[in-house]
Amino acid sequence: DQWWNGEWYDARIFTPTLGVMFFKPQELTDSLFLNTDRDIVEGLGERPVVAFIVEGSSARSAGVELGHVLLKVNGTEVRNPKDASRLIKEGPRPLPLLFYVPNTEVVVAEGEHMVKYDTRDTTAPNSAKDWKPKYVVIGGIIAQPWMMNMYRSKSEYDIAVIETQARRPVSVKVKQFSLQGARIQNDWQGPQMVKYKNKLHPWKYIVVLPVARNPIKISSPNLTQLKPVHEGIRRVLLSQQRDRGYNPNSAGPMRGNADPYGQGAPPLPADSYSGGGSVGNDPYGRAQAQTDPYSRPQAQPDPYGRPQAQPDPYGRPQSQPDPYGRPQSQPDPYGGAPAYGATPVQPYRY
Repeated sequence: DQWWNGEWYDARIFTPTLGVMFFKPQELTDSLFLNTDRDIVEGLGERPVVAFIVEGSSARSAGVELGHVLLKVNGTEVRNPKDASRLIKEGPRPLPLLFYVPNTEVVVAEGEHMVKYDTRDTTAPNSAKDWKPKYVVIGGIIAQPWMMNMYRSKSEYDIAVIETQARRPVSVKVKQFSLQGARIQNDWQGPQMVKYKNKLHPWKYIVVLPVARNPIKISSPNLTQLKPVHEGIRRVLLSQQRDRGYNPNSAGPMRGNADPYGQGAPPLPADSYSGGGSVGNDPYGRAQAQTDPYSRPQAQPDPYGRPQAQPDPYGRPQSQPDPYGRPQSQPDPYGGAPAYGATPVQPYRY
């Protein structure tokens, strides 16, 4: 089968917990497996996919990464996340695990950045001290795809994920922004640059212009660090343009600026938002005008059919106990007893 066109590796776990969360492949088609071929997703069945890793965990030390698929625990084949949870908890230590790495691009849109969002300026601050360090996450496993959440650190994001999946109130501070209707300032030119006297290299930054809020400036000391979040925002904005009937392949004016990343990406048509925008020449050399491999309804931004206007800080419906809109009879993917509505089992205890 096509989904076997990847690699396998063995891992050995010595600690009581693994420090990961497993999801079914079909639950990740709007995040980690966004760009994964449908045949691969379907071929994986319900096998557990690593969707979250706690920093400093035994899984991280063993080389486990997001998007890796658990096939066997102590020689026993694993068919779903519930099996994985049970076998990992009951298995001996050291515990041998067999993982599979699909031959696909895993989409991760998060990282540590310096940000500025408390002024109306669309230019970079005059001093490097005016920026705030934040861990920025676009979408992810506990938020709607069009939400941008900022945490004080990666460890606090870990806490938020664990508490959310365990159905406990989130105890860490989070700054949240909706990307619905937003655009990126002059994105066809690529990231902008600012030089500070006390910094060796210029900082690269983008300016997100949300609806009825201050501009959001996100910076990194180099393009490599800025790329995942920048691309994540661009995907959200391009998806919104598709939903509103914009066709990137239609004839129209072209913006032919040189590729700032030196990758020779062809320019794309001007974006449909006024004042420039989010779909210009891709500075990362990626094709923007790809169709949705899962044939999801273009007029429905949320693939799980949840309401969009929510008071919940992560954009989830208050009346929906399951964060992914699954039926209540669905077994708990984290190794618990009945379902999401039942007393939760700590999802990170394996």
